[in-house]
Amino acid sequence: MAALSLREQRTRLSALLDITSPIDAPTAYYALYHDPKRSALALRTADNGTPLGFVGRFQTGVDLFRPLVVMACRQAEIAADLLAESLTVGRQYLFFSNLNQLNLVGGSLQMSSERILSIYVLDLARFKPEINVLVQFKSTPDGTPRAEISNGGYRATAGVNWQSPGFAELYVQTDPEVRGRGWGRSVAAACTERVRASGRLPIYLVEPSNTESVKLAESIGYRDTGARQIFAEAVYVGHPARKEAHL
Repeated sequence: MAALSLREQRTRLSALLDITSPIDAPTAYYALYHDPKRSALALRTADNGTPLGFVGRFQTGVDLFRPLVVMACRQAEIAADLLAESLTVGRQYLFFSNLNQLNLVGGSLQMSSERILSIYVLDLARFKPEINVLVQFKSTPDGTPRAEISNGGYRATAGVNWQSPGFAELYVQTDPEVRGRGWGRSVAAACTERVRASGRLPIYLVEPSNTESVKLAESIGYRDTGARQIFAEAVYVGHPARKEAHL
């Protein structure tokens, strides 16, 4: 049987994800919309074509030397097989998937520096645009919005990490010296409005322990979906069953 093209893989695996849900939005972006030239997928389907799981390997600007690994599998055995198909033993990666996938990687990945992120989504009923004359919009190479306040050598910036047809993930960066002045809130609100006006729903990923960022997001109108995403450094150590066979 001929190997499926990336386009065909994406068409089939889309049934694993809810592209209308903010919970699946980070996984769906990489699985379905990330630059095809920087994407590689391994897919497992049932005999009738129903997708059972995928593992994706993606080159990103997050780290030029460690590919991002994203997955959605229904069984640990499928995850182990697809990880073995996609990854190289001893190589370092960045693991970024819904937290419900963590128990499926078993002995395949050695994890470190794990960060559990809450997925927040904008509640349109709570969002009220605000005007701050200090906010300036900058053009970005990929055409996504970026809002900035720059004054006295200090800066606050909000932009978009990625965007799909339905969602966009915001980031906010504020110099420590000007935190507490409302700059972060102003640029985040301005960027949120631009994303909303594009027809996309903004989401925001944040560690629950980062109380300042959580407070900022909630003050603008974001709400916690209750879903969690894991971001971690990982080393692929091999297929668990194959390692046991050699003991």
